[in-house]
Amino acid sequence: MQLPIIVKRPFRIIAHRGASAYAPENTWPAFKLAMDMGVKDVELDVQLSSDGEVVICHDLSLERYGHSGYAEAMSWPELSELDMGSWFSPYLFHGEKLLRLQDLFERYSSEITYHIELKGKSGKLPDQVYRVIEDFNLSTRVIIISFSYEHLEQIRAIAPYLRLGWLVQQIDDDVLSKAKSLELFQICPRADLLKETAVHLAHSAVPEVRAWGLNGRRKKVLALIQKAIDAGCDGATVNWPDWVSH
Repeated sequence: MQLPIIVKRPFRIIAHRGASAYAPENTWPAFKLAMDMGVKDVELDVQLSSDGEVVICHDLSLERYGHSGYAEAMSWPELSELDMGSWFSPYLFHGEKLLRLQDLFERYSSEITYHIELKGKSGKLPDQVYRVIEDFNLSTRVIIISFSYEHLEQIRAIAPYLRLGWLVQQIDDDVLSKAKSLELFQICPRADLLKETAVHLAHSAVPEVRAWGLNGRRKKVLALIQKAIDAGCDGATVNWPDWVSH
């Protein structure tokens, strides 16, 4: 298959944790590279530090990044000192630091759409994320996503106007019912479980269907990208955002 795969607008090409196939996820190099590729949608993960800062980090445990402990158990001054690049490449990315949501907003403002996944366990996370969004007046540039329906309910209660997306394994009657009840903007099913009929049904409940989980070897990832397109999805998160283009 020749690259890039061409998709029609308004299909969302979403850089998964930035251009995370080429640079350490959720760091400046990953986000900058996605921007350099012309990507206008970026997915990122947030948790709450022990002192209430909204930090951009995927894993609850810091072990995969070469550190002990948990992000939510540490203060921002402690987290800000961690090397978040050497686990990916000590030569290319040694010394890259964790970011806060406000740092990303300060740099890119309304240039891109932020797909913010609520990852942490803290019940205070939805409220703090909302506060940062409001501080920067970026509610129209944000889509809040989560596997936790309860987190989405919290956000809906705080800010009825924000766009919300629910990360699910696959689309079924229960998902459709709950999506309608919460007036979701997106349903986000796993790419390998996509069915065209289910995507069609989902469009009767939400404006957008966005696929996730496009991982694995090159051949598999390319097949999943094509599957998302053929099933009628409105976008997909991709670690290799340069593999898809409008």
